[in-house]
Amino acid sequence: MIGKTRVGFKYFFWGMIVGVAFAPMSGKETRAKIVNKLKGFVDTLLAMI
Repeated sequence: MIGKTRVGFKYFFWGMIVGVAFAPMSGKETRAKIVNKLKGFVDTLLAMI
């Protein structure tokens, strides 16, 4: 069970890396998008606590 979860996270991670690397956006847009997603994720985590 843990092994399958670990493999899932590995493929998710590499999929994100490849997706960001080949996205049709400029670097500035990509960085802004990632930062906004991370801010939303952190806000959600803090709201849960």
